[in-house]
Amino acid sequence: MELTSHRVHLFFSFPEQISDRKLLRRYEALLSDAESAQMARFYYAGHRHQYLVTRALVRSSLSTFFPVDPATWEFTASAYGKPDIEHPEVEVPVRFNISHTRGLIVCAIALGYDIGVDTEDTERSTRTDLDSLASYFSPQEIDEIRNLPASRQKQRIFDYWTLKESYIKARGLGLAIPLDKFSFLFRDDRLDGFQVHADLNDDAGNWQFWRAAVNRRYKVALALNAAGVDIELSACKTIPMATNETFPLTLL
Repeated sequence: MELTSHRVHLFFSFPEQISDRKLLRRYEALLSDAESAQMARFYYAGHRHQYLVTRALVRSSLSTFFPVDPATWEFTASAYGKPDIEHPEVEVPVRFNISHTRGLIVCAIALGYDIGVDTEDTERSTRTDLDSLASYFSPQEIDEIRNLPASRQKQRIFDYWTLKESYIKARGLGLAIPLDKFSFLFRDDRLDGFQVHADLNDDAGNWQFWRAAVNRRYKVALALNAAGVDIELSACKTIPMATNETFPLTLL
């Protein structure tokens, strides 16, 4: 598998399908001291398991492209929590981002471009009272949701939320970016535009976005700061350090 500036790689893992104790012990051996301490802080076993698989997924996915032992990857984080790589044998500008929700973990890897990914489980409960959501969406987005039939509003909320999360994660500023200061535009259920308020010091034309559905249950959004570049998406389903197989991605 080759990492190029014209392809983004998405690795999908379903942690509830990974239960082999020998394999999980191999995952534990990959963790840094800081990661082991972080995992121990989770109260629920399910959360510890998801964290463990997430770290194994990141490490093994990166090692797909570089002759680096998964256990030797070192990571840093910005003041806003955006992850980055620190490794003496990696001299190219590789970027990655991760997202997880109940039952699914996604790792996105690109070369040379800021990248953000978000996934949500659409079967989980979420607020649909639009007045209470006003600070999370722009006025245009709220109006668009409000004009939809009630039966479709929840799904549109997930559409907007995954897109907005992918953008702020790619920017690396987290919730320091006001969520009501940028807007995604839909037409006939297709993403049709992106607008950024002047306060955010960004050009909407610099960005590309993709939306995908996974197993009809999950929504995934990807943001890439790569204006004018033809990008191919490559997706695989993986059990870290065990199997990789091509994964059919349903783009929306």
